[in-house]
Amino acid sequence: MNRKLLAMDLDGTAVADDYSMSSSSIEAIAKAQKAGHVIAFVSGRRDVDMLTLGEERWSVDYHILNNGGKIIRCKDRKIIFNQIIDVKTCEKIIKHCLKNDLQLQFYRGMEWYVTKINSRTMDYARMLGVTPVLKDRFEDIDLEGIEGFMATVDCDPVGRYIDEQLPELCYSNSEPGTIDIMRNDVSKSNGIKVLADMLGIAAKDTIAVGNYYNDIDMLEKAGTGIAVANSLDEVKEAADYVTINDNNHDAVAEIMDLIMKGKFD
Repeated sequence: MNRKLLAMDLDGTAVADDYSMSSSSIEAIAKAQKAGHVIAFVSGRRDVDMLTLGEERWSVDYHILNNGGKIIRCKDRKIIFNQIIDVKTCEKIIKHCLKNDLQLQFYRGMEWYVTKINSRTMDYARMLGVTPVLKDRFEDIDLEGIEGFMATVDCDPVGRYIDEQLPELCYSNSEPGTIDIMRNDVSKSNGIKVLADMLGIAAKDTIAVGNYYNDIDMLEKAGTGIAVANSLDEVKEAADYVTINDNNHDAVAEIMDLIMKGKFD
């Protein structure tokens, strides 16, 4: 049985709809780790978004966050890879959103900033237990070290501006009405490749698991692409294997069992 790097999307994939992971899934992860496999979460989430998982977020070996732009080693919580956005690009998109009264969210590690506060943002903040910092004056914003942006209520006009004026950025739909914005050389598939190369794991021994549009690329480029049962049809079509169970019924445990049996060798 070859050593595998298993990279699992979070929302709609590795966690249930209430953001929890079952004890059987956690136990299955630990069993696969003990057998020598490397387990990672790969997500559009930023550091602060991982708080919904509580301490369970550290049950894997690595976090591949920001849609592949940042990698954290869980055992010592060290950042081992981070593709930040250059200052000039940050200036352009933030100034545009402030000038046109568009909400933009941006992140630096656990720091979370917004150009406008609205009810949707505050509902999410209450769930996280963290309040974003309002930055509605450009002069008050530190442009150094910004790792990524997100747009929700104003995702359409923000996306159009990127399409028309900012080729150095790209974005992906992580859920309806939401776009994650990152450098144009950032992707989940690239994040998986970077980690696999660091660990000396061959491309054929990488496994990617997802459920949504922004997971298709990594499923196609991994050695094995897996779609969970609740995935969109387009994601299932891109996958090599579709689980019997969905994200609310231990799809993770199913996948771990198959890995341990050598299904994907």
